Amino acid sequence: MSKLFMYGTSLEGIEQLMVMVPNFHPRRSGIIINNYFNYEGGDGNCHSRGYVPFNIRPNIYEMEYKNLVKYCFGRIENYYLKDRLKFLTDKFKGEVFLDPKHKERFYNYLHKQDLDIHDISSRYIAILFLLTADETLWNLSKDTVKPNGVDFNKSNLKQISTNGYALFQTAKTISTGEERIKISEIADKDLINDMTFKAIINSALITRYGSDIFLITK
Repeated sequence: MSKLFMYGTSLEGIEQLMVMVPNFHPRRSGIIINNYFNYEGGDGNCHSRGYVPFNIRPNIYEMEYKNLVKYCFGRIENYYLKDRLKFLTDKFKGEVFLDPKHKERFYNYLHKQDLDIHDISSRYIAILFLLTADETLWNLSKDTVKPNGVDFNKSNLKQISTNGYALFQTAKTISTGEERIKISEIADKDLINDMTFKAIINSALITRYGSDIFLITK
């Protein structure tokens, strides 16, 4: 059932704009992204969805970053996404985190909760990676993050930026398996900046490979 009161009427589009975060563009048609961020288990049609089954994934220690990205997203026929992925991999300097502050927020939370990164699920790691990528987003959502999961319904996003909202929606996609963001949105340079794009793409790699992705150096 739609959450829109005006669903099916001429006012549906207006209501969609009213409930959106400011500056976040209306969704456009495109490939559904949740299949790329909910990798564990997969389904019987995973090759046609554009990704490779978990049990035949490559050895991460034998691949470079650019090849892991290609392995994960190479089947998607979206010119703008491919262009952004090439720019991302060409600029990769051996650091998955966005900057030292991002890395500090991420590991500080694990230390505070006495969590061993090798004992938590890859999805949880990816969600934490996304929420800590933006300082404002983290300040608004950190109280909803618990060792056993995240209560997204308690997050107050009134002060969030467009890029912070994209990170939040990607984290929610990973957590719930519901479509919250699309490939066409991720590929849009006017909607999502390069740093946010890097965080989203790397969260997909984390979902697939867990903390091992942090060991990639080239």
